[in-house]
Amino acid sequence: MPLRHCRSIAPVAVLAAAGLLAACENGDPPAAPPLPSKKLTVVVAVVDSLMPSDLELGTTPELVALRDGGTFYPESRAVYVAETIPNHVAMMTGVYPDRSGIPANDFIDFPSGSTDPVKMQIPEKLTAHTLFTWIDRRCRVSGVNPAVATAATLSKTYLYELFRGDAADPARANDDGDVFNVAPDTNWDPASASTYIPPPDGHTPDPETMNQALVQLPAADFFFLNLGDVDRSAHAFGPGGRTAALPETDAQVGRLVDQLVASGRWENTVLFLVSDHGMDFSEPGPATLISTQAMLDQVGGPTCTGVAMQAVSSGGTESIFVLDRTLTPAQRQPALRLARACLLGDPACASCVGAAAPANAGLIAGAWYTVDDPVDTAGNMPLVIDSKHVNLGDLTVFAEATGKFGDPPNSDDYVEGFIPGNHGHPLTLHNTVIVAGGSPWVKQGQVVTPSVASPTPFERLPEQAENVDIAPTVAWLLGITPPANAFPDYPAFANGFDGRILKEAFVQFDANANAPSPTVCGRFD
Repeated sequence: MPLRHCRSIAPVAVLAAAGLLAACENGDPPAAPPLPSKKLTVVVAVVDSLMPSDLELGTTPELVALRDGGTFYPESRAVYVAETIPNHVAMMTGVYPDRSGIPANDFIDFPSGSTDPVKMQIPEKLTAHTLFTWIDRRCRVSGVNPAVATAATLSKTYLYELFRGDAADPARANDDGDVFNVAPDTNWDPASASTYIPPPDGHTPDPETMNQALVQLPAADFFFLNLGDVDRSAHAFGPGGRTAALPETDAQVGRLVDQLVASGRWENTVLFLVSDHGMDFSEPGPATLISTQAMLDQVGGPTCTGVAMQAVSSGGTESIFVLDRTLTPAQRQPALRLARACLLGDPACASCVGAAAPANAGLIAGAWYTVDDPVDTAGNMPLVIDSKHVNLGDLTVFAEATGKFGDPPNSDDYVEGFIPGNHGHPLTLHNTVIVAGGSPWVKQGQVVTPSVASPTPFERLPEQAENVDIAPTVAWLLGITPPANAFPDYPAFANGFDGRILKEAFVQFDANANAPSPTVCGRFD
């Protein structure tokens, strides 16, 4: 039964004992006993595209103070594709893109009847429950008032729209009928700001975003924030613009901490300072632009495979979709195999007479199938990349350093090939994860030493952090960890979240490797 139905939610013993379960359809809820006296504040603050190296420039004292005063994971990792939308989803769901349904920023929404690429900001494409939903379902008092109030201040329009929840457009069916996500209790629309920069930028600058954040923060126990200027400035003005933006963004984070301190909440706050992905500073222009569509048209033409394919570019990656969705994966595979050979300069490409190499093909680093090919096993996605999903296309291609995909006739993709900065490809998986805050539970002045020096983008270090670790750590802090059988894809994923609790950052785990949650719906004595 879908999660949207109240009676389908399995009770959690600790919440039942505290009298916090929501009323369902019959009768009044039981009278709740007094709650613990203290309340935890949890903030997830995303500085879009922030890299650890940015903190070494001497221009970000507030960010450095959080890094040095908390627990820092120097080899943290984004999910592939290393873009904004899939990584914010990873933070809020705790699952990889193969389960969340959101593996990239852009895709072809075939059920819509159009093959024009669109942003993956459609809530119904999200096939995993968010923290907002888990909190709503497990921490309601009397079915109305939240024991844990939630808020989101997200500077980018597509993030705001994605996290609006499934009630935003009742006419659209969710891709997974067992998922029905709710919006945060307060969810700010960045397009409502006077300083909003319309598409193709589509974001509100950090000062105005923080102004709004400070309005929402007093009533929020769990707060999700995105500051987009560092990323947008890199794309608009290159490395110099990014460097210029960092001090202002740093100051805005300082304002957030100052309000928590002034309100007396800092001593009971855990703050996650994170980024969604890194950045590759490619020079814009013809020398770095990889164009593949002309080659795909030849491979998919009637004199070759007869299987039409379309490229959807996303900076350092590109998704290639077979347009005839009536073809089975096995029927698509010969054309995809040949396309991959032509992308990578394999001699097998010669079997398609006249197929020309893509422009700047030397900047293509690799290509993976999203359905394993038993013949061309070299093209199968590595086990450490959990992004095999139809929304990623049938073949995902990624660039070397400085390479960027852009293909006419998708004019937006082509234009984006001529802007500075680039991400999405494995080189930009390295991100920033810091656990800070005034709570005495947070370990101070700690750097979690990586077990491998200078790991490759494909090494997943067990002691380091990933973006999928944010949700299970927040759930542990708030005492709302759902049972594995509450996940819609149970029993295939009996462990529930893909991510782990970031135990290195909290004192509770020094004495007990399986320390229970320190709160009941964010309340503690």
